[in-house]
Amino acid sequence: MIAALVVALLVQGGATDRVVSERATAVRVRVTPEQPAVGEPITVELRVRAPRGTLVRFPVLPDTGSRLEPLDPRSISATDDADAVEQVATYRLIAWDTGSVAPAFGDVTLERDGRTTRYAVPLTALRIRSVLPADTAARQPKPARGALDAPTMPWRWLVGLAVVLALAAWGWRRFRRAQAELAAMDPGPFVRARAAFAHLRALDLSSAGEPGRHALAHQQALRRYVAERWPTISTALTARELDARLAESEFPVLPERLVSLVAAVEPVAYAAAAMSAGEAERVALESSTLVEDLERAWVARQLREHEASRIKRKALR
Repeated sequence: MIAALVVALLVQGGATDRVVSERATAVRVRVTPEQPAVGEPITVELRVRAPRGTLVRFPVLPDTGSRLEPLDPRSISATDDADAVEQVATYRLIAWDTGSVAPAFGDVTLERDGRTTRYAVPLTALRIRSVLPADTAARQPKPARGALDAPTMPWRWLVGLAVVLALAAWGWRRFRRAQAELAAMDPGPFVRARAAFAHLRALDLSSAGEPGRHALAHQQALRRYVAERWPTISTALTARELDARLAESEFPVLPERLVSLVAAVEPVAYAAAAMSAGEAERVALESSTLVEDLERAWVARQLREHEASRIKRKALR
């Protein structure tokens, strides 16, 4: 009887291990929204639950071709409990055309006790809907009238058409002038910064086991962009020196955003301190987001200055 009790306990223990193991073999996918529209951000979450001690590696970015584009770098969050670890990788994409598109994610890799297991991502094709009004082809047209019954075009229509054409010509001239002013601005720093971020996303140093270098490289790309747009803000300034310099300059966003990023990576740059993968991803995402915000503010300021200069020249004539 004692032997039977021992066997029953062993069977129960084995059943618990199988539940945890089976949970680890499933990659759960959630897509928000379920029916995205053209130009609407699409969030894809890959969720994996695995036994404690398992190293989970998610794909960097899906192979989307030309139908989808990534909006942000991949972000990863993790929650632990007594038996398992649960990690969620979040990808933000956007579609620029209607129809069916299937993002091709690479396999999710689980490493534990020297064994590597790969799991495919079960994601079906997305149906991208249009934001245009519904088709009106089902409407029944009115019966055609004879040519002699058709009324002549009122003179008001001619006046309205002339006004519309004049407004269109005026708007086209303003659009061309604005395009010329934008072309005169130097987009080089912004283009170089975006190219640097795209290169770093492809390298994915954080998943390669170097989160400190991952965060430091993104922060350096941000510092180079800031130094090119605002030459008085050198890349050699420490966080303390940067805080004092930004207080004296007309920096277009909250200085604390840049100072906090520099302070976060200084221990890595000067003391080779360790940094978690989650913190590295936060620094990388905030660096790329800050460059986008700074560029929009810089372009808006340049346009205001161009418009003020044009009005001043017009007043002096």
